[in-house]
Amino acid sequence: MPSNSQGIDRAAERLANTVSKIAAAGLVLMTLVIAWQVFGRYVLNDSPAWSESAALVIMLYFVLLGAAVGVYEQFHLGLRLFVSRLPAGWKRPVFVIAQLLVMTFGAAMAWNGMRLIDYTSSHIIPTLGISRSVAYWPFVMCGGLIVLFALVRCAVVVRDKGATDPWN
Repeated sequence: MPSNSQGIDRAAERLANTVSKIAAAGLVLMTLVIAWQVFGRYVLNDSPAWSESAALVIMLYFVLLGAAVGVYEQFHLGLRLFVSRLPAGWKRPVFVIAQLLVMTFGAAMAWNGMRLIDYTSSHIIPTLGISRSVAYWPFVMCGGLIVLFALVRCAVVVRDKGATDPWN
């Protein structure tokens, strides 16, 4: 029977895969918006006013969601160069400390994103007619996912005590 941390790791992997697919869909959507903008500008000689703002908002979502997945996939900055030079007994504790720092960053990102949402909720993006706060929700989502994924990585490292390198 799998342990709780293995089940949590599998659930986090499924979540990371889902978030990655959403981010990829956002990239495709942004590409379509930019393609429409180019078509409108050069073929119709009437560039849509909303396309640039929409592309920027969409880009915030897929870039930040992709960054959160990077924490789970461990392709973020994680002190690897420094840790690779440490003796085997130090790698695990330093990895956990690095993940705690990443969690702190994610929590600050989510907290300050919520503050931005609160501050800008009454501001409207003129070309889209929607609240400026829509552009700050990805910071909250990304921060929360960063905390979750770093926490899962810590749980996996604590569970797998036989592993010498927590980044493998």
